[in-house]
Amino acid sequence: DYYNLLGIPRDVSQGDIKIAYHRTLLQSHPDKRVKSPTLAGSVFSPHSSRDDVDIALIKEAYKTLIDSSLREGHDTSLNREASNGRGPRPAQVVSLEEFVVHDREELDATEQEWRYSCRCGGIYRITEDDLECGRHLVGCQSCSEVVWVGYELVED
Repeated sequence: DYYNLLGIPRDVSQGDIKIAYHRTLLQSHPDKRVKSPTLAGSVFSPHSSRDDVDIALIKEAYKTLIDSSLREGHDTSLNREASNGRGPRPAQVVSLEEFVVHDREELDATEQEWRYSCRCGGIYRITEDDLECGRHLVGCQSCSEVVWVGYELVED
């Protein structure tokens, strides 16, 4: 999805597409990458997948989204995929071991949840209930990106 690649919503203006294109190019350029990121002040989280983004793909995304007829075709394709009942395609696979454990109190009981930073600054969150149900696809609470969380269930 070119919108996810550029980190923009589907109803974005052409001016914002251009801004997102330049931002994504800079973030993906090998000479411009932040070498030792911090969570607070960096564009990248330590687990960012920007290192693997192909510059040609970013250019193709820009060319498609900036041209109204190509963009319409892309949107139609996305809508068709969504109506086929296929779920979201995860941006990356992340081991549960890379998540940070947090305790949360809920109705007089303490339940654990695991959190992982998204490149947008939001978080992915998975709970004990999610693990017990075998849920692996987890969406960011701030953007539309989805990761596949890898873990194995242990029998009691």
